Amino acid sequence: MEYAYKVGGQDVALELDRTVVAVRFDDTIPKSGRARATAAVRGLSPFTARYEVPGERLTLVPVPPPAVGGVSPMAAIGALNGQPEVARALPVFRIGPNKAVPTERVILGLHAGGDPEAVARKHGLKLVGTAGGDAIVATIPDDGDVFAVCRALDADADVDYAEPDFVTIGRRLTSFVPVQPGPLDPMQDQQYALKLIGALAAQRLAPARRDVLIAILDEGVATTHPDLAPAVAGTFDGVDADSFQEPNPWDGHGTACAGLAVAIGGNGIGIRGVAAGAGLLAGRIAYSDGEGRPWVTTTRQIARTIAWAWRSAGAWIISNSWGGLAPSSTVERELEGARTLGRGGLGCVIVIAAGNDGRQVLYPGSLPDMLTVGASNQFDEVKTWDSADGEDGWASCRGPQVSVVAPGVRNLTTAIGNGYDPVFNGTSSATPIVAGVAALILSARPELPEAAVRRIIRETAVKIGPFPYADGHNDAAGFGRVDALAAVQAAIAHP
Repeated sequence: MEYAYKVGGQDVALELDRTVVAVRFDDTIPKSGRARATAAVRGLSPFTARYEVPGERLTLVPVPPPAVGGVSPMAAIGALNGQPEVARALPVFRIGPNKAVPTERVILGLHAGGDPEAVARKHGLKLVGTAGGDAIVATIPDDGDVFAVCRALDADADVDYAEPDFVTIGRRLTSFVPVQPGPLDPMQDQQYALKLIGALAAQRLAPARRDVLIAILDEGVATTHPDLAPAVAGTFDGVDADSFQEPNPWDGHGTACAGLAVAIGGNGIGIRGVAAGAGLLAGRIAYSDGEGRPWVTTTRQIARTIAWAWRSAGAWIISNSWGGLAPSSTVERELEGARTLGRGGLGCVIVIAAGNDGRQVLYPGSLPDMLTVGASNQFDEVKTWDSADGEDGWASCRGPQVSVVAPGVRNLTTAIGNGYDPVFNGTSSATPIVAGVAALILSARPELPEAAVRRIIRETAVKIGPFPYADGHNDAAGFGRVDALAAVQAAIAHP
């Protein structure tokens, strides 16, 4: 069986995850019957070791390696598909540090004049909604092969593109320690990143404007936090497709990102964001179903939240502290639409995290024309496995797509419960800092197109690290560590 689809006319190569398989059971089968079905397949882990993907008709079952009595994933899939309780067994793919599983949904775009109903009838699909812009979401029969359906759709003259709606299961670096604040921005002195990148001086030179809107697309933002509430200009939940995006009590990643970008400052509470005074758009693209559980998102959730940010909410900057998706035409078109058509044609600045596993930059940060952010540390070094910060559990991803780095080690920021997280780490932490710098640039010069903002941030970055920069760039540090003051000064002087 061929597990492939196309993005931009090119085949996408998917790496099989050999540690797990996915199962879509017949909805009428109780858990006892599902346990019997998996027990009937030799070499699978017990049903008690499963992971039920929240919000999806998918169960992940671990597959031990053959050397310890396990079975190959393909053999397990074949055997599971022979069980009457199983509607479809599916492969799981490895995308960087994450897992991606095809669902029973396809996302397709039609050429001008294409009739969605006619295409659906022709290919045995059921239309169920949209995924941002003109993208259509449809379901296939339970026993269908989503990759085969995508190939058939690609051959249809009315279809522009077709791809599986993958569910992505991942993890993030987040911690929460409640801290009680005191008088005027009492924690500002603990925010080393503000000093290191010259953000406070940049704010004095170009105070952030409220109409400069930063969209934080993440697990949702705790919009009642006193350091964030006055900044909120709009909300959207891409998971539930409504405006109520408040995160689960244990999903603090988006709240941490928002604080670094736009915590208001000067209110006698807590911290100050790099772009204190700018507006906040909070969009939820992912969630987890319990403390310490993986986060879960899908292609359509991400695409429709990006679409909301630039098409409906008027974002100037879109900050994305996530990555590790299967490539997607739908996501790419929404990002490119935001970059080229957003902000009344001046374009949204798209800021994306590079990733934390020290390898190649994760998708979609690997796309061209993005502002892809790696992490540095409090010693002004690129974050590596052995950098001086002593945190040897993660390293910033690297590659030619890295634009700049920003402080991403032990940043103090906002947390759910009106508290503060003193150790928010990762390129997730660095990304909203760069988004904040972009907001300061646009506060000084709101007429600048996004390409000029990207160029200013790159050209004013400080060269750090004991390695050469070829034509001003290094795969570890990009064009260097972001410098907010120099960037604002360059924006003001921009012709």
